[in-house]
Order: sequence, then C-alpha cells, then structure tokens
Amino acid sequence: MDIQLSDCLSRENVLFEIQTESRDEALSLLVDQLFRAEDGFNQPDALQALKEREAVLPTVIAPGVALPHARLAEMDHPLVAIATARHGIVFDVDKDPVNLILLVLTPKNDPSAYLRILSMLSSVLKDVDVPKFIAEASVDDLCNLFKAGADGHDYLTAADVMNKHPVTLLESDTLNRAVHELCSLQLPDLPVVDEEGDLRGIISMEDLLKQSLPEHLLWMEDLTPILRFEPFADMMKKDHETKLADFMREDQVTVTAETPAVQLAKIFLRQGVRQIQVLEGRRLVGVVDLVGFATKLFWA
Repeated sequence: MDIQLSDCLSRENVLFEIQTESRDEALSLLVDQLFRAEDGFNQPDALQALKEREAVLPTVIAPGVALPHARLAEMDHPLVAIATARHGIVFDVDKDPVNLILLVLTPKNDPSAYLRILSMLSSVLKDVDVPKFIAEASVDDLCNLFKAGADGHDYLTAADVMNKHPVTLLESDTLNRAVHELCSLQLPDLPVVDEEGDLRGIISMEDLLKQSLPEHLLWMEDLTPILRFEPFADMMKKDHETKLADFMREDQVTVTAETPAVQLAKIFLRQGVRQIQVLEGRRLVGVVDLVGFATKLFWA
C-alpha cells in the first residue's frame, strides 16, 4: 500500500491545546476524535492496545514528542491524529513532559505501515524545536507543517529501520575499551570506525573469546592446562596496550540507506549475521541489528 502523510491526517483530527494532564485521557480524546471522524475500527480495542503498548514501553521518540501507536486487525488504511499540550503531559516518568502527541493506527496486515509513517513524521520534525514550536504555533501552523512534509517510499528502506546513532569504537581504541563497551552495554557486536567516521571493521563477543583462545587451543582434547583460564588472564594483562586494529574483523556486511528493508531480512537469514552496517560511501550512517529489526517489524 502506497502511503502519503496527507492521506492519513485531516485537519479535523488535530486537537489543539487539549486540557488534560493524563496520558490515558489524552489517548482517549484522540481515539474518540478519530472514531467520530473516520470510523473503520473498534474504538475500545484501539484504546486498550494503545494503553498496553505505553505500559510496556512508553513511546517518547524525541524531546517533547510522543508517538503512541497500535496495529488493528479490522483496519484497512492508516490513520493519524495529533494533539498539542503546551503545559506538557507525562508519558514517561524518566523523560520531560510531552507537548506534541502523534497517534498512529495502522492495519495489522501491513506491518511496514507504521514504520513508513514514523519515517515521514520524523522527517517533518527533524529540524523543529518542538516545545518552542508548540508554544508559538496556531492550528494552521501545525497542519501546514505536516502537510508540507515529504512523502515516503511505498516500501521500507534500511534508513527507516536503522539505528542512526549507534555506539561505535575507534580502531585506535584498546581491548580494554572494547571489553567495557560490549559488556556494560550488553551488545554482541560493535562497529569500529576511523577518525573520519569511515567503517573499518567489527568487534564482537566472539572476537574477545578468540583473542583469548587461539585456534590451536581449540583443538586440544585435554583442557587441563588451562582450567583456570590462563589464556584469558594473559590477554587481560595487555588489554590497555592491544589495539582494536590488531584483531577486529573486516568481513562486515554493509548496505546503503536506500536498500529495501526486505533485503535486510534476506541477509539476516541467508548470511547468519546479527548486525548490518549502513554506509554512505564508506562512512557509517547507521546499523540494523537483528533483534531491533524484528522488534520494529513485528511489534514496535
């Protein structure tokens, strides 16, 4: 299904300055408005799905912006409703109150619809100081902002599903730094870049193990000589000296930002990788990891 933002959002579904401080009341107001204007979905089911999603993982996507969303079996086309609240509404207790709520309902049988709409909405807001804009904007300003937004692809691309701000390491970093990042962040793989941001290689948990247990040790039937992890101890003695450039892997799997997302699914399945690097020329612009990709496709 080809999706245009202008087809999903109408002026009557923009609620300006809603008078509530409750997240659930704000969701109810938006769902009620969409149901009155558009119908085509089960109102109680939609509200329940939105509340359940927020309870598991609040949908604050940027300072001052929340994007509650649900996928509904009975819908045949996406719908968007917008609400503003200058006073702010708490969606996530660990983040600042939200001034702009972008509610999205999409058909369950089109798993990419939400992500395509998210991409378009993010494109519209990327250079907007949302709290400042909402403090000064009129209803017309808000409608014009989104109606002027760029239309998206009729399919998902790597740019739509990638992490645009991945954790990276420098090839000049040490083994000590790699151990700290991989273990403290619980990440199985990390891209390694140079000072210009060009991709140079990959470092993973398996690489740390291989650095500790060289290939010849893996062929030993009797591991008695290393029961106390002596090779690991030897490696860690030099962790502040060993540079990543000395043992990072250079067999990374890369795509461009315009690569269709379905191609990423094929790569994950056929090549058995956990992470795909997205490049612009040689510069790393994002990463797509298997868990994040599947989560966005099936649940986000």
